[in-house]
Amino acid sequence: GLSGISTGASVQVWPGNTSPGTGRPLLQSQGPLLITHWGMSGPAILKLSAWGARVLHSLAYNFQLSVNWLPSTEAPEVLKILENYREYQPRKTVSGSKVFNLPKRLWWALTEASGISSEEKWAEISNKRLQKLQKQLCASNFQVHGKSTFKEEFVTAGGISLKEVHFRTFESKILSGLYFAGEILDIDAITGGFNFQNAWTGGYLAAEAITEEPVS
Repeated sequence: GLSGISTGASVQVWPGNTSPGTGRPLLQSQGPLLITHWGMSGPAILKLSAWGARVLHSLAYNFQLSVNWLPSTEAPEVLKILENYREYQPRKTVSGSKVFNLPKRLWWALTEASGISSEEKWAEISNKRLQKLQKQLCASNFQVHGKSTFKEEFVTAGGISLKEVHFRTFESKILSGLYFAGEILDIDAITGGFNFQNAWTGGYLAAEAITEEPVS
């Protein structure tokens, strides 16, 4: 019911057997996050996936994803804002309030995940449930099992080592006359056309170098 929502967020990857917030996250990223009909996407998620391809593979794609929906506000400040709202707007319903600059449907979902019904007013919310709402806002946790519905990444890490290629011609340093370009090389850029550009530029330079080779 939340597909189509886009908002700024920070995201972290934690091992599946570790409680998020204990120690340091394995990966982290920040930016626009898009909720789709099958999960999460957008620059924040795609950057995380690109930078952490090897880490995610080592985890067999089983990990915890922690999402902070209010990345520009510290957690203690979030709780203080919630406490102040409860004090000055006790008769308003929690789900119907505009406390933070979040999409309405997302706010409703986060209040529901905190155990707050749509009819409950701020005056009825205990400190314990207020802290639960703060945790949903600052660290919503999701368990990830396996890859997405596409089963494969858009771009995969790994391939021919960049140390083995001349980048003026994209010719192999090990075997002359052998050229590489595109995703066969160990290059993995973030989504946004960079992988396409790498493939096109490498192919062009390789083709130029091949045409200049003397005919044997």
